[in-house]
Amino acid sequence: MLSSLRIELEGEFDKSRNDLLGSLFQGFIMENIDVEYVEELHVSTLHPYSQYITVNNNKLIWTLNTLNAEAKEKIADILKNKKIIDIKHKDREYKVCSVTEKNISYQDLVKEHYLKDGNRRLKITFLTPTSFKQDGKYAIFPSVRLIFQSLMMKFDKASTQMEVFGKDILETFEKHVEISMYKLRSTSFHLDGTKVPAFIGDITIVVKGPVQLVNLTNMLLNFGTYSGVGIKTGIGMGGITFE
Repeated sequence: MLSSLRIELEGEFDKSRNDLLGSLFQGFIMENIDVEYVEELHVSTLHPYSQYITVNNNKLIWTLNTLNAEAKEKIADILKNKKIIDIKHKDREYKVCSVTEKNISYQDLVKEHYLKDGNRRLKITFLTPTSFKQDGKYAIFPSVRLIFQSLMMKFDKASTQMEVFGKDILETFEKHVEISMYKLRSTSFHLDGTKVPAFIGDITIVVKGPVQLVNLTNMLLNFGTYSGVGIKTGIGMGGITFE
């Protein structure tokens, strides 16, 4: 089960530094869920949630996604009933104005986006600072390999329906998918006094391969709107949408 909460908030924030809120809101999550589950999350190789902050019409939008039924029950279902988001570290409170919930099963994700013909031209928007780790260094420009390697690995850890990662499939992505346009800028994600090099903006990709690859691309990008892409998606990085 994939689940997404879109939580509209009112409260004071610095428009130029809302990326700082990502780690603060992760702290709020950890403070408000079961302690035993927090300990499980710390040792698990699966990161079953992602979250990020955006701004719309001078209001904060907190998007909180979960990647399985357990995370939905133990994280999203608890937090969606909160009326106030209390960020103790900064002594700030945010009033919850509205909560919109969206859910889809992995079975329906596959049915709707892999077993049906998808679009060959897709625009991906990186809503929050995004980065990848490659050879021990930060990669601050997206490539087809980095994007779909990240999405496939996240999908395989989260899904019990099917596995998609393979070296040959990754090579097929590199061969048949092209970045045809981009509008990106470099940025940093602020975390505990450090700056993680990153990028933000949008790219357009074109899938020139067989229809199965087109459909897999569409399915993985739909999944990516829940999982995020790249590193540190649990603290506010790598939030995406696509059209």
